[in-house]
Amino acid sequence: MLRSVPGRLAVMMFLQYVGLGAWIVPLTRYLPAAPDRGGMGFVSTEVGAVYMTLALGGLAAPFVVGLLADRWFATERVICGAHLTMAALLALAARWCQAHSGPAADPGVAVGPLVGLMLLYSLGYQITLTLTNVISFRNLVNAEGSFGYVRLVGTFGWIVGGLVVGWVLEPVSADPLYFAAACSVAMAAYSLTLPHTPPKGYGRPVREVVGLPALKMLGDRSVVAFAAVLFLGNMMNQFYTLFTAPYLEDLGAGRPGGPMAGWKPEVLMTLAQWCEMGCMAATPFLVRRYGIKWMMAAGFAGWVLRNGLLYSGNVPLVVVVGLPMHGWSYAFFAMVGSLFVDRKAPEHLRAGTHALVTFVSSGPAVLLGNFLAGQVVAANRVGRATDWDAVWIVPFVGYAVGLAVFVLLFREPPPRAEGTKHEARSTK
Repeated sequence: MLRSVPGRLAVMMFLQYVGLGAWIVPLTRYLPAAPDRGGMGFVSTEVGAVYMTLALGGLAAPFVVGLLADRWFATERVICGAHLTMAALLALAARWCQAHSGPAADPGVAVGPLVGLMLLYSLGYQITLTLTNVISFRNLVNAEGSFGYVRLVGTFGWIVGGLVVGWVLEPVSADPLYFAAACSVAMAAYSLTLPHTPPKGYGRPVREVVGLPALKMLGDRSVVAFAAVLFLGNMMNQFYTLFTAPYLEDLGAGRPGGPMAGWKPEVLMTLAQWCEMGCMAATPFLVRRYGIKWMMAAGFAGWVLRNGLLYSGNVPLVVVVGLPMHGWSYAFFAMVGSLFVDRKAPEHLRAGTHALVTFVSSGPAVLLGNFLAGQVVAANRVGRATDWDAVWIVPFVGYAVGLAVFVLLFREPPPRAEGTKHEARSTK
């Protein structure tokens, strides 16, 4: 299995996501933790600035990918070079955090260089995120049928990263960054064993990279409704990304004698990825049974339910239902949304429409969401205490409005006429 192309690509996906899963949750606890607890003492807006680097990297990555992998270098070599650089940046970030945490914590000094290091890392990560998809689609014989299963192994890698940090390492420390650096070294070495994927010898113009030719698709009401709701969903999702782990910690997760003793937030939050894998596997059948619109509506409703439960503060329901809803929503709204774009857009605009939707929803939406979430938490925090009710009501209302807009304005796209095209070809 692992000698086959799909097996090798699946291992690649595992290594690509295990490092990200190792640091992206625990850093939301480590950065704002009080110095007397070994943390760095960042305020919520400074935490948001660190995580904002992922969105900034996503905005710049398409232009860099177009130069490196389309024009100059084989894809697997770009992945290797990027991950070696990312490993060095993560190790430097870990050392910087160690030097500015605990009794030596000085957020005013630490935040700027840390943001700079994470910004460079994020650019590399977004480049490799794109290229792991590129190398998969270019080397899988039946990419449409098998890519989902290859990518699913990446979600399992994310889970493993969270479990290693939660059960083996110390989450409120620089350990997750060191572990992620080691994962990038492993990915750099492994990438040289991947199928050789040479550059095409040309790069796409900037207007095609960001999907400008696909702007004509904005004349379609359903496309506009999907793009607007996806923008809102990704913006509101930053509340979950940045502050669910500290919130679970406040609820007693991992605290000795508490309701979830031994279950640290990093471990509990992998429930979302377990649910996501199951939903991804069931998506093809469910879309055929219920259609794109109602599967996407169910996915978005999962976000409403998740944030309603976070607002309620009911610990068992937050853990057993709320956290898995994150994976449910990603699979049924974001992934099924990609099927909608693929079905709705004409063939010559399909790639551009995907690029435009991804560019807008993963760039400006995440940037605005990070800023908004940081400001809301800062406004509702006094000392070490946070009024979580006032925090979670914001994304709950935002998602509820988005769900209503989607249900009212979005229309089920007609099936693509594959059979008609096939019959026309067969009569020639």
